[in-house]
Amino acid sequence: MIDSPIGPLTLTWDDEVDAVRGLHVHDQRDRDPDPAFGDPDGGACAGLDDLAGELDEYFAGSRRRFTVPVDPPGTAFSRAVWAVLAEVPYGTVTTYGALAAAVGRPRAAQAVGTANARNPVSLLVPCHRVVNAAGLPSGGGPGVDRKRLLLSLERGSP
Repeated sequence: MIDSPIGPLTLTWDDEVDAVRGLHVHDQRDRDPDPAFGDPDGGACAGLDDLAGELDEYFAGSRRRFTVPVDPPGTAFSRAVWAVLAEVPYGTVTTYGALAAAVGRPRAAQAVGTANARNPVSLLVPCHRVVNAAGLPSGGGPGVDRKRLLLSLERGSP
């Protein structure tokens, strides 16, 4: 577990694919019930150490893109949504409708919302950068208040 300005973060690393499989706020819905930390022999996991450093830089305002590999488990549709979502630039927002159009399913905004809410690697795949049609943060994942805080951090606001 890593402390952060939005609460304790639980990290899941998969040694087989050598990537992050989960990053959840402690009280987030749809989080991994059985996180794995480090390697099975009890040693430190370099990937998690790298991620902890990148998260510190992000919360300090000096990192705009994460480089630690991620391999979130999900359906083909969810993974397509997350791939597009990963390209939303730091400090900007998009809508559920725009994401639906970007994955070739312009009428699937609600399904995009579901995939976004179930994003198992929040922050790394920035679900907080998705807003509703009115331009307001909404939905599941880390929660609306945390989404507002993250957007404020990215926009350099207090």
